[in-house]
Amino acid sequence: MKLAVVLATVLASLACAPSQAKPPAGGAGVFSPAPSPAPTLDAAIRHSVDLGPADSATVVSLSFGLNVRDPQRLAQLIASGRTVSPEAYAAEFGPDPVAVQAAVASLQGEGFRASWRPGSSLIAADGPAPLAAALLHIAIDSFRLPDGTTFYAALAEPQIPAQLARLASNVSGLDNYRRAHSRAVRRGGLTPTDVLAFYNLKPLRQAGLDGTGQTIVLPEIDDLPNLSDLNKFAQEFGLPPFDSILTVKRDPNWGTPLKPQGETVLDLEIIHEIAPGAKLVVYLSAPDFGHGDRAFDQMVTDHLGSIISESLGACEPDTPSGHRNTYASIQDRAVAQGMSHFVATGDNGAYTCGEDQGPAGSFPATLPTVTAVGGTTVFESEQGVYFKESAWGGPIEESGSGGGPSRFYALPAYQKSISQALGHGFRQVPDVSADADPATGFHIVFQGKDGQAGGTSASTPLWAATIALINQDLKKKGLREVGFANPALYWMGENSSRLPAKPFHDITTGNNLAYNAGPGWDFATGWGSMDAAALDAAWILYIKGGGG
Repeated sequence: MKLAVVLATVLASLACAPSQAKPPAGGAGVFSPAPSPAPTLDAAIRHSVDLGPADSATVVSLSFGLNVRDPQRLAQLIASGRTVSPEAYAAEFGPDPVAVQAAVASLQGEGFRASWRPGSSLIAADGPAPLAAALLHIAIDSFRLPDGTTFYAALAEPQIPAQLARLASNVSGLDNYRRAHSRAVRRGGLTPTDVLAFYNLKPLRQAGLDGTGQTIVLPEIDDLPNLSDLNKFAQEFGLPPFDSILTVKRDPNWGTPLKPQGETVLDLEIIHEIAPGAKLVVYLSAPDFGHGDRAFDQMVTDHLGSIISESLGACEPDTPSGHRNTYASIQDRAVAQGMSHFVATGDNGAYTCGEDQGPAGSFPATLPTVTAVGGTTVFESEQGVYFKESAWGGPIEESGSGGGPSRFYALPAYQKSISQALGHGFRQVPDVSADADPATGFHIVFQGKDGQAGGTSASTPLWAATIALINQDLKKKGLREVGFANPALYWMGENSSRLPAKPFHDITTGNNLAYNAGPGWDFATGWGSMDAAALDAAWILYIKGGGG
């Protein structure tokens, strides 16, 4: 059983900088090397002291993923592009409430603090490690790393007990090994004005599209104790304050988030500069899979908005199957309910698990039911508008845009026409890209100071915010919202030459340390970055033409 949850971000050094500072074209400057990914759980255990069985003071937070009723019919619904309401989903595909409550009562009788909420895809069960070990017929030991860090981990695959096996086939939360980290780079960054001009978002904003009526929801693992950074950013650039548009959700059942790292601030500030009228809802959880699954499940159950922006990820091969399967099931529910989900592909190039592990992707970006967002290096023209982009790859820093084939998920139907031999018949990422290179990153405010940040957790909220503007325009024209974006994105890519204007900037130079960018779709940048005005027009044509 392995665990790895990381922030897919590269954060700025936060020395004071002028609010209008821009990086020079090409991103000249001196940067701190991006840290390598943390070792896999197996490697961490090999280099740790085994302290023996975890005692009763160690609380294990289990999340049992509930099976879907009629999975074949759900797969047909998702493939058709049709959507259902949360109530209809619960009635047709959700678990039997009576059976679930009986399972909860059984867990409570065993001594767990267990709960389930109607509409949820999970049973949450917290209890001391010896109790969890006995329930799942596994050993759960405590370990100490050479630096003194301690963690617990299960030493075998769990056996779900009979009273739960009819309802649940997956469980996450069996270790708490991995933690997030940030990366320091120089100050400066693209301002909101730069971003609007570079990606041709300005025509949409001039048409009165600002995200009003849209809500973007964000799973996050680093805290946001106050609004001071956000409102300083808004004031600097003449944007509305965050007070009336931001909601932060916490729940003891989701664990304790990390202290502020700047990730949540980065996500929110980038979204706000593009879609200042959109409402934002943050779901804060601890940085382990079990607690993260609970927060993600509640986010989909609440369905407060139709767009998800996620800047979290883990080395796909090092992600336990219990978490992958549970998360994928919750994501199926999100797709069936018409939600768009954008996920960062990671910042270590094609080597998400470390260069000693060979190329590998980042989960959940590798899921076929999400839109995976990679990264580029941008070059502005002298007029401050689009000049060109290159795939983001820094061999010295061992950083770059995540991308490559999945190890687990088959090539989806929407990717059949761009199947690459190097993909070996598996899901290919990224789907799209945008600015992520810290050398050409975004201006942010964090801990009261102006700074610069990059990473695919910058390109991801950029795409999510752009979709908020497009959703607003679609609704204004009486059309359905974007929903699951990939079928439309691949239709646009395949038909780009026949559209009135090309919705993507096709990026043909650079690499992500393993894969080269080239004409059309590629493993370094997907279809490329957006021309927002053209993307909006193409989406209208797609839906009016019966797409989806």
